[in-house]
Amino acid sequence: MKNIQKYHISSRIIHWSMAILIIGLLAIGIYMDEFLPKDATYRGTVYSLHKSFGVIALILILIRIINRTAHKTPELPKTMPKWQIISAKITHFVLYILMFLMPLSGYLMSNSYGYPVFLFGLKMPTLAEKNYEMAKFFGECHEVFGYSLIAIIILHIGTALKHKFFDKKEHDVLPRML
Repeated sequence: MKNIQKYHISSRIIHWSMAILIIGLLAIGIYMDEFLPKDATYRGTVYSLHKSFGVIALILILIRIINRTAHKTPELPKTMPKWQIISAKITHFVLYILMFLMPLSGYLMSNSYGYPVFLFGLKMPTLAEKNYEMAKFFGECHEVFGYSLIAIIILHIGTALKHKFFDKKEHDVLPRML
């Protein structure tokens, strides 16, 4: 493919940093929920690190949104079917929404249970007062958003690989983000 129109370098750095961060946070979140022993001596450390990296994810999505408005995204190939272009736009929109709601719901859940959120020892502002019912609600949201994010990430990666290996050469969109 000649003359590949790439995403701005800042967009690519943020994309790959967030990809690693979010996949790691999702994996650790499942570990915390399903496998972390209740009596583990390191339990507090795991939760603290998860919250700290969650705050970083929340900050990065805000930076990413600002960056996306500052730098035009490359257009999808004109030969790509219209339904795929629409689907890509919807998928990206949902990804952005989930990347924002996931860490926000975790933050609100923690506050609502009465726990502060720290960014590697720096106490973050309290966004919600202690309220057990709201904490359960935000906890359920956090779980649903998490599994939804896993599904949309699998779709995102699968589609990029489909375009790379099974479509016309000009439909390979992966080099735009490399």
